[in-house]
Parts: sequence; C-alpha cells; structure tokens
Amino acid sequence: MILKGYKALQLVAICLATYLLLRALFRHSIETPWPGQLPYISHNLIDSNTLNHIQNETLGFEHIFAIGLPERTDKRDFLTLASSLSGFKLEWLDGVKPDNLQQKAMPKVLMKIPVRLLEEMTIDIEAGSEYLKHGAYYSRMLAVVENSYSTALIMEDDADWDISLKAQLTEFAHGLHSIQDNKKVSREAPYGTNWDVLWIGGCMSGPSSNETHFYAIPNDPTVPSVEQRQGAAGIPESWKQTFSENSTRYIYQAATGCCLYGYAVTGQGARKILAALSVDHIEIPVDNALSDLCGGTAGRQSISCYAPSPNLIGTFRRAGPSSQDSDIESYDPSHFHDERSWNMVFSTKRNIHRLAADEKTLHSQWRDAPEKWQQAEINLGDFTYPRGLLVDI
Repeated sequence: MILKGYKALQLVAICLATYLLLRALFRHSIETPWPGQLPYISHNLIDSNTLNHIQNETLGFEHIFAIGLPERTDKRDFLTLASSLSGFKLEWLDGVKPDNLQQKAMPKVLMKIPVRLLEEMTIDIEAGSEYLKHGAYYSRMLAVVENSYSTALIMEDDADWDISLKAQLTEFAHGLHSIQDNKKVSREAPYGTNWDVLWIGGCMSGPSSNETHFYAIPNDPTVPSVEQRQGAAGIPESWKQTFSENSTRYIYQAATGCCLYGYAVTGQGARKILAALSVDHIEIPVDNALSDLCGGTAGRQSISCYAPSPNLIGTFRRAGPSSQDSDIESYDPSHFHDERSWNMVFSTKRNIHRLAADEKTLHSQWRDAPEKWQQAEINLGDFTYPRGLLVDI
C-alpha cells in the first residue's frame, strides 16, 4: 500500500510539472512571435508578479532623480507633469554653475578653458557630451552613494519616454534576468543588483562585436524604424539577420554608449564610477568615459552595463527657437524647429494634453505614416506590450 501511494504521488507530481511546463510554453508562444530558424531559443519564465514593483512610483528602483537648473522652471514643470501622469515621482537635483566650482576642483579639461569662457557657461544636463556636465554628473553619483540607495534612476530635465514605459521596463527586466540566467528575483529589487549601469536612455549603445547572447522583442510597436531614429546603434550584423533591426528591440550587455538622457545605477556602480571618474579626474566627455568603463577600454577597469536598443528614454524639444533648448550651447536666434521627441513612437510629452484629459486614445509621432509593425494610435487600456525571447546565435 505504501509503495502504491508513493507511485500515485509520483504520477501526480509528473502530471503537475508537465501541465505547468506546457502552460508556460503555450502562453509564450501565443504572446510572442517566434522566428523561423534559430539555433537556440529560450524564454524567460520569471513570474510577472515578481516584477510588480516596476508599477510603483519609482518604477521598481529605490529612487528617481531628475537634474536641471532651478531657473528652467519650464523644463521642471513639464517633466514633473509628465512623470505624474505616468505614475512615478522625481526628486530634483539642482544643476551646477561655474561660479559654484573651485578652479582646482574642476576636471582637468575644464582647467584648460579660459576663465572668461567659463563665466559664460553653465553646467546643465542637456543632450550630448559637453565637458561641463561633469559637475552635475558627479552630484548625481554622490546623491546615490550618500543616501545608500541600492538602485536609482537618473533623468535629464528634457527626458521623454513612451506612454507604455512601465510595460517596457517590465519586459526589459525579463530580458535582463534572461541574459544573466537569474533563477530568483527579489520583488524589492525587480531588476536585481548584479549590474552597475542600465543605460536605458541615450543616443546609442551597443554590445561587444563578438557577443552572441541577447534578448529580442520582435515586432515591437513602440520601436521607431531606423529612418525615424536619432543616432546609430552598434548592433552586430548576425543579430540583424536573425531579427529585423527596423522592428526589433534588443537587450544586451553593453560595451559602448553615448548620451545620458536616462540611466540607472546601483550603489556599487555609483561608487565604482566615482572612483574611476571623479577621483582620477577625466579629460573626455563624461558619457564617453562611462562608455570606456562599460567596455573596459582606454585603460579603464570594466563595469557591468546593460542596455536596450532602441533606447527606452529619449529627449524632447518643444516647438520654437533652438535657443530655448540648451543652456550651454549657442544657436542661431533665427533657427526654429518643430516639436520632436527623439526615438519615441508614443511620446508621453507629445501626448501630454490627451493624458491630462484622461483620454485613452493616444497618438503615434508618425500617425500619418506608421510602419507596418506600428499603429497610428493605441488605446492605453487595451494595449499589451509584446514578450521577448532569449537568443544565442
């Protein structure tokens, strides 16, 4: 009788395991377009409930910072409104002006700039790789270290993101854990802490040239086509042959990057960055120096960086004169431009009036000519972000 009971329990366990496996496989095969010919495919099976903290007011990070000059109330108001309508909260850090910097404390490259020019400059966090971003950059790292945050997301004051950012970040977390082969994920740290930088917003990023391990989200309706993007991505040709670069979002370990519209650091990562870039003083733009750290190039000690391509956080420019965009660059006063959000299909800031009015139908930036995998508009209540898959080629 004991033997029969044991065999019955064994049979029940086998049936239950088979059911759970088939359920997982069928669920993912329905939600995810499987490419036809791949040597190896594996899906991440982390329970979505584990990643629920990404839906909270800090997007699953311990803290969110935004940085900008206090007098640019236009940018502060816009970013605060956009984040509120997207369901997360920011803490503002003030940008730094040259008057507040001691000459001997400046990075070496700043010490080479004539004082008369420094007096005309401000340190802000505008797009690009200006030398004068160093002081503001260090203040962000110090804020993470001083507060002992396990993770923090840092945004520029003109950042923009897709209206589905929380869903995008949830799938990004799936991809991150798939690449790292994480078996268990803490609900309190849904991205984990075994990384230094998540370069989720910038002009471009790329893996090492010989990388064969990545996570792909094919036919992503929030991916702009190559022609619609700002900046080039360093995606290997073998990846593009497996999944179309036009319509796929790739997630990978990053060896290079550019621009700092939005990125996350762990406490350990912030300490490594401060040790490498602040203590030693750098002589190149800070995003280039961070890229060297991610790739372990230019004599830098390697840190652990991960990124999506295209990026999940971009930069926004209001319609009007170019002079209103930046506090550290000079523009022709007669130059005007249209409203634009770089690398975002369903831009939060371009849909700000619809979101404020609690409208559910939101418009693509390319509403008049969407690509075949895109939509002209989406209903926020009905939209489901696609699932991705882990690939080795």
